[in-house]
Amino acid sequence: MNDNSSTRGSVNRTVVLVLILIGLMLFIIGIPAMKAFRYRAERIGCEQAMKSAGDGLIIEYMDSFEQGSIQDARDALEEVMPAREDLCPVHGNIYLIRDKNGIFEPVCGLHDPDVRRRTRLNASYALQKLEDKRKKTVPDGKNDPETLEITVNGRKLVCTHVTVEEMIHRGTKTTNGYDGVVCYYGTAGDFTFSAKTARKGMGTAKNGEVCYFVYADENYCAIWRSNDGWDGDAYQ
Repeated sequence: MNDNSSTRGSVNRTVVLVLILIGLMLFIIGIPAMKAFRYRAERIGCEQAMKSAGDGLIIEYMDSFEQGSIQDARDALEEVMPAREDLCPVHGNIYLIRDKNGIFEPVCGLHDPDVRRRTRLNASYALQKLEDKRKKTVPDGKNDPETLEITVNGRKLVCTHVTVEEMIHRGTKTTNGYDGVVCYYGTAGDFTFSAKTARKGMGTAKNGEVCYFVYADENYCAIWRSNDGWDGDAYQ
Protein backbone atom coordinates (compact mmCIF):
# COMPACT_ATOMS: atom_id res chain seq x y z
CA MET A 1 0.00 0.00 0.00
CA ASN A 2 2.80 2.37 0.83
CA ASP A 3 4.53 1.36 -2.40
CA ASN A 4 1.40 2.28 -4.39
CA SER A 5 1.15 5.66 -2.67
CA SER A 6 4.81 6.33 -3.36
CA THR A 7 4.36 5.35 -7.01
CA ARG A 8 1.30 7.57 -7.41
CA GLY A 9 3.21 10.44 -5.79
CA SER A 10 6.10 9.99 -8.18
CA VAL A 11 3.73 9.89 -11.16
CA ASN A 12 1.95 13.03 -10.00
CA ARG A 13 5.23 14.90 -9.60
CA THR A 14 6.31 13.75 -13.04
CA VAL A 15 3.04 14.92 -14.58
CA VAL A 16 3.37 18.30 -12.86
CA LEU A 17 6.95 18.69 -14.08
CA VAL A 18 5.94 17.75 -17.63
CA LEU A 19 3.08 20.25 -17.55
CA ILE A 20 5.42 22.96 -16.26
CA LEU A 21 7.92 22.21 -19.02
CA ILE A 22 5.16 22.28 -21.64
CA GLY A 23 3.97 25.61 -20.25
CA LEU A 24 7.48 27.07 -20.39
CA MET A 25 7.95 25.83 -23.96
CA LEU A 26 4.65 27.36 -25.04
CA PHE A 27 5.60 30.65 -23.36
CA ILE A 28 9.01 30.73 -25.05
CA ILE A 29 7.49 29.85 -28.42
CA GLY A 30 4.87 32.53 -27.94
CA ILE A 31 7.34 35.36 -27.21
CA PRO A 32 8.11 36.11 -30.90
CA ALA A 33 4.40 36.08 -31.70
CA MET A 34 3.69 38.50 -28.84
CA LYS A 35 6.49 40.80 -29.99
CA ALA A 36 5.18 40.72 -33.56
CA PHE A 37 1.66 41.48 -32.37
CA ARG A 38 2.85 44.37 -30.21
CA TYR A 39 4.92 45.85 -33.05
CA ARG A 40 1.96 45.57 -35.42
CA ALA A 41 -0.31 47.31 -32.91
CA GLU A 42 2.26 50.09 -32.42
CA ARG A 43 2.72 50.50 -36.17
CA ILE A 44 -1.02 50.70 -36.82
CA GLY A 45 -1.44 53.25 -34.02
CA CYS A 46 1.42 55.30 -35.43
CA GLU A 47 0.05 55.14 -38.99
CA GLN A 48 -3.34 56.39 -37.80
CA ALA A 49 -1.69 59.26 -35.91
CA MET A 50 0.40 60.20 -38.98
CA LYS A 51 -2.72 60.21 -41.15
CA SER A 52 -4.59 62.47 -38.72
CA ALA A 53 -1.63 64.85 -38.50
CA GLY A 54 -1.21 64.79 -42.28
CA ASP A 55 -4.89 65.60 -42.82
CA GLY A 56 -4.57 68.50 -40.40
CA LEU A 57 -1.57 69.85 -42.32
CA ILE A 58 -3.42 69.59 -45.64
CA ILE A 59 -6.28 71.67 -44.22
CA GLU A 60 -3.80 74.20 -42.86
CA TYR A 61 -2.09 74.41 -46.24
CA MET A 62 -5.39 75.02 -47.99
CA ASP A 63 -6.26 77.77 -45.54
CA SER A 64 -3.03 79.67 -45.15
CA PHE A 65 0.40 78.68 -46.45
CA GLU A 66 0.52 76.77 -49.72
CA GLN A 67 4.08 78.00 -50.26
CA GLY A 68 5.07 77.66 -46.62
CA SER A 69 8.47 76.70 -45.29
CA ILE A 70 9.26 73.66 -43.20
CA GLN A 71 9.13 75.89 -40.10
CA ASP A 72 5.62 76.93 -41.11
CA ALA A 73 4.74 73.24 -41.36
CA ARG A 74 6.26 72.54 -37.94
CA ASP A 75 4.28 75.40 -36.42
CA ALA A 76 1.10 74.18 -38.09
CA LEU A 77 1.66 70.64 -36.89
CA GLU A 78 2.19 71.95 -33.38
CA GLU A 79 -1.13 73.74 -33.69
CA VAL A 80 -3.15 70.81 -35.05
CA MET A 81 -1.30 68.23 -32.96
CA PRO A 82 0.10 69.99 -29.84
CA ALA A 83 1.98 66.98 -28.46
CA ARG A 84 3.54 65.90 -31.73
CA GLU A 85 6.46 64.19 -29.99
CA ASP A 86 3.86 61.74 -28.67
CA LEU A 87 2.17 61.06 -32.00
CA CYS A 88 4.00 57.74 -32.25
CA PRO A 89 2.98 55.34 -29.44
CA VAL A 90 6.64 54.48 -28.81
CA HIS A 91 8.03 58.02 -29.29
CA GLY A 92 9.45 57.69 -32.79
CA ASN A 93 10.85 60.94 -34.19
CA ILE A 94 8.37 62.82 -36.35
CA TYR A 95 9.88 64.26 -39.54
CA LEU A 96 8.22 66.55 -42.09
CA ILE A 97 8.90 65.96 -45.78
CA ARG A 98 7.26 67.30 -48.91
CA ASP A 99 5.01 64.92 -50.85
CA LYS A 100 4.65 64.88 -54.64
CA ASN A 101 2.26 67.84 -54.42
CA GLY A 102 4.72 69.93 -52.43
CA ILE A 103 2.78 69.63 -49.18
CA PHE A 104 4.64 68.62 -46.05
CA GLU A 105 3.60 65.29 -44.59
CA PRO A 106 4.68 63.74 -41.26
CA VAL A 107 6.60 60.47 -41.25
CA CYS A 108 7.84 58.43 -38.30
CA GLY A 109 11.46 57.52 -37.70
CA LEU A 110 10.42 54.06 -36.48
CA HIS A 111 7.46 53.15 -38.68
CA ASP A 112 7.90 54.91 -42.02
CA PRO A 113 7.33 52.11 -44.58
CA ASP A 114 10.11 53.55 -46.77
CA VAL A 115 12.93 51.89 -44.85
CA ARG A 116 15.79 53.59 -46.71
CA ARG A 117 14.22 57.00 -46.19
CA ARG A 118 13.74 56.16 -42.53
CA THR A 119 17.47 55.48 -42.17
CA ARG A 120 18.38 58.70 -43.98
CA LEU A 121 16.08 60.82 -41.84
CA ASN A 122 17.30 59.28 -38.59
CA ALA A 123 20.94 59.62 -39.67
CA SER A 124 20.57 63.31 -40.52
CA TYR A 125 18.79 63.96 -37.23
CA ALA A 126 21.43 62.02 -35.27
CA LEU A 127 24.25 64.06 -36.87
CA GLN A 128 22.55 67.30 -35.89
CA LYS A 129 21.95 66.10 -32.33
CA LEU A 130 25.58 64.98 -32.07
CA GLU A 131 26.86 68.37 -33.18
CA ASP A 132 24.52 70.08 -30.71
CA LYS A 133 25.77 67.78 -27.94
CA ARG A 134 29.41 68.49 -28.80
CA LYS A 135 28.84 72.25 -28.58
CA LYS A 136 27.88 71.74 -24.95
CA THR A 137 30.23 68.89 -24.05
CA VAL A 138 33.30 69.73 -26.15
CA PRO A 139 32.97 73.49 -26.82
CA ASP A 140 36.58 73.88 -27.93
CA GLY A 141 36.39 70.85 -30.24
CA LYS A 142 39.24 69.14 -28.39
CA ASN A 143 39.53 66.01 -26.28
CA ASP A 144 36.28 64.32 -27.25
CA PRO A 145 35.22 61.66 -24.76
CA GLU A 146 35.19 58.10 -26.02
CA THR A 147 31.41 58.24 -26.38
CA LEU A 148 28.63 60.80 -26.42
CA GLU A 149 25.00 59.91 -25.84
CA ILE A 150 22.08 61.35 -27.81
CA THR A 151 18.41 60.43 -28.11
CA VAL A 152 16.87 59.23 -31.38
CA ASN A 153 13.34 57.86 -31.63
CA GLY A 154 12.95 58.09 -27.86
CA ARG A 155 15.92 55.79 -27.29
CA LYS A 156 19.44 56.44 -26.12
CA LEU A 157 22.05 56.14 -28.85
CA VAL A 158 25.76 55.99 -28.07
CA CYS A 159 27.97 57.83 -30.58
CA THR A 160 31.54 56.53 -30.48
CA HIS A 161 34.45 58.84 -31.34
CA VAL A 162 36.88 57.19 -33.78
CA THR A 163 40.13 58.21 -35.46
CA VAL A 164 39.75 55.94 -38.51
CA GLU A 165 36.68 55.13 -40.56
CA GLU A 166 34.59 52.18 -39.44
CA MET A 167 34.39 49.17 -41.74
CA ILE A 168 30.63 49.31 -42.09
CA HIS A 169 28.78 50.11 -45.29
CA ARG A 170 25.52 48.18 -44.86
CA GLY A 171 22.95 47.54 -42.17
CA THR A 172 24.06 45.84 -38.96
CA LYS A 173 21.93 42.78 -39.70
CA THR A 174 24.25 41.90 -42.61
CA THR A 175 27.54 43.19 -41.13
CA ASN A 176 29.57 41.07 -38.71
CA GLY A 177 30.60 42.72 -35.47
CA TYR A 178 27.74 45.21 -35.30
CA ASP A 179 24.33 44.92 -33.69
CA GLY A 180 21.20 47.05 -33.54
CA VAL A 181 21.62 50.79 -34.19
CA VAL A 182 25.20 52.11 -34.14
CA CYS A 183 26.77 55.53 -34.56
CA TYR A 184 30.40 56.64 -35.04
CA TYR A 185 32.04 59.96 -35.78
CA GLY A 186 35.47 61.42 -36.47
CA THR A 187 36.77 64.98 -36.14
CA ALA A 188 39.08 66.91 -38.44
CA GLY A 189 42.72 66.81 -37.39
CA ASP A 190 42.48 63.43 -35.64
CA PHE A 191 44.89 60.86 -37.04
CA THR A 192 43.52 59.81 -40.46
CA PHE A 193 41.01 62.66 -40.73
CA SER A 194 42.56 65.63 -42.52
CA ALA A 195 41.96 69.07 -41.08
CA LYS A 196 41.57 70.34 -44.63
CA THR A 197 38.62 68.13 -45.48
CA ALA A 198 36.18 70.25 -47.44
CA ARG A 199 32.73 70.66 -45.92
CA LYS A 200 30.34 70.46 -48.85
CA GLY A 201 28.80 73.87 -49.45
CA MET A 202 30.30 75.25 -46.22
CA GLY A 203 33.97 75.95 -46.91
CA THR A 204 36.34 73.65 -45.03
CA ALA A 205 36.15 71.56 -41.89
CA LYS A 206 38.30 73.10 -39.20
CA ASN A 207 40.24 71.22 -36.55
CA GLY A 208 37.87 69.73 -34.03
CA GLU A 209 34.80 69.79 -36.30
CA VAL A 210 32.95 66.62 -37.20
CA CYS A 211 34.15 65.54 -40.65
CA TYR A 212 33.01 61.90 -40.64
CA PHE A 213 29.80 60.36 -39.37
CA VAL A 214 28.17 56.98 -39.81
CA TYR A 215 24.74 55.85 -38.67
CA ALA A 216 23.58 52.30 -39.27
CA ASP A 217 20.44 50.47 -38.23
CA GLU A 218 19.54 46.83 -38.86
CA ASN A 219 18.63 47.49 -42.49
CA TYR A 220 20.79 50.25 -43.96
CA CYS A 221 23.80 52.47 -43.40
CA ALA A 222 24.20 56.22 -43.96
CA ILE A 223 27.70 57.72 -44.10
CA TRP A 224 28.50 61.44 -44.09
CA ARG A 225 31.86 62.95 -44.99
CA SER A 226 32.40 66.67 -44.93
CA ASN A 227 34.05 66.67 -48.35
CA ASP A 228 31.23 64.97 -50.30
CA GLY A 229 28.11 64.73 -48.15
CA TRP A 230 25.98 61.63 -47.63
CA ASP A 231 26.66 58.16 -48.99
CA GLY A 232 26.05 54.53 -48.02
CA ASP A 233 23.48 51.95 -49.10
CA ALA A 234 20.64 54.03 -47.61
CA TYR A 235 21.29 56.44 -50.49
CA GLN A 236 21.55 53.85 -53.26
